[in-house]
Parts: sequence; C-alpha cells; structure tokens
Amino acid sequence: MICLVAGALFFALSHSRVFAVQAIPLEWRPRLDQGKMEVEIARSIEADIGVRLSNVLGKRPWEINLESLGASIRSLSWIADARLQRVFPDRLVVSITPKRPLAVVLPKGSGLRPITEDGELMEEWTAQVVPDVPFLRGDLFLKNPEIRAKAVQLIKALPENGVLDRSNIAEIIWNNGFSLVLLSPRTEIILGETQIEKKLVRVEHVLNYLSSQGRRARIVDSTSVKKVVVRAQHRP
Repeated sequence: MICLVAGALFFALSHSRVFAVQAIPLEWRPRLDQGKMEVEIARSIEADIGVRLSNVLGKRPWEINLESLGASIRSLSWIADARLQRVFPDRLVVSITPKRPLAVVLPKGSGLRPITEDGELMEEWTAQVVPDVPFLRGDLFLKNPEIRAKAVQLIKALPENGVLDRSNIAEIIWNNGFSLVLLSPRTEIILGETQIEKKLVRVEHVLNYLSSQGRRARIVDSTSVKKVVVRAQHRP
C-alpha cells in the first residue's frame, strides 16, 4: 500500500506544475551602471540572457539542464562568470559577473573595439551609444598587446576624481610614450612611458594651480622626471 501511495504521489508531482519555474531573478555582481556605455552593455546582456531563458519558464526542475544553461550564458561576450541556482519552490536565480568596459580602441579605417578592465579586446562596438570611456587612438593599441596592457595600467592609475578623472580623458595616444588629451580644459598631457603614477600626481598639482590662477595650458609636458613644462594656452 505504501509503495502504491508513494508511486501515485510521484506520478502526480511529475505531472504537476506546482514546482515549475515561475520567476528567474537576475543578480548582478557588480551592476553595470557607471555611464551610458555600461548601461547599454547591461541592456544587451539582459536581452541575450532573456533569449537563453525564454523556454525555461514553466518547466519543472528536473526538466532543466543547469550545466548546459549556465555554459550558454557564460559564452556571452560580456559575461565573465555566471551561476545558476534553483530556489524552492519555483524560482531559478541567475547570478552573473559582467565584464566592465575600460576604454575603446579607435584604429584607422575600422570600428571601435572596447577593452575590458582585465585588458581583454572585445568585438567591434556596433551600438548607437557613443562610448563614454577614454579612446585609445591608433592601430598600435589594436596590434600591440604590450602597449595595450600598458594603456590599461595607465587608465587604472588615474585618480577617482579631479581634473585627471577617467571621465575627463578624451583620448590616449602613443608616440614613443603616452599622451593624454583632456576634455576640460582641453589640454594635452605628455607623460612618456615610465613613472606614470608619479607624473600623474605632479601634473594634477600643476593643473590645479593653473586653474586657481585662472590660467590654462595648451600642453603640459611631464616627460622629464625632474620638472613639468607648461606651454600656455594661446588666446585670440
């Protein structure tokens, strides 16, 4: 009798939708929301994951291959990692670690190529949103992994706020050393290749002093380890 009851219960549950997946929360670790480019990437990730989960709602736990589904989500270009977990009674939680954009390469004659914080070169940027991260101008950043890696370290060395904040960097150029072009005030900062962090500190002090005096510089040359050379802004 017990066996019959257990069998009937198993049959009923296996054909019931009581435990079918009714919700699939998406957890971000961390969230991409720092600027327009990150928001656009987040939107694209959500759309791509939605396609992969489109036939999961309504399925029962034993009908879902979590390993295969997780691998499919991890294969998305902007996903660094993804974990799936069943939560009683009717949820499937998807936890993702996205790749965060750090800069974009602007080579001659071709489209923009984003670079992640880990230095990974991504596929061409085709979204209509203009990236709000520093532009690495020139083919060398695309073809030379060593120079590209140094550019990543330079960007990471930028202060979190102030005139040299990452959001105020329009372009990064390589010409036997690094140069930065600021958005405001429009200034070229020549850094060279060595002792970048020390030079950034000195340049920031110079720019802050010029600002306090109501002055602007067209070029700030910090290639020397001993001094900073300021070339004044030409006025009409």
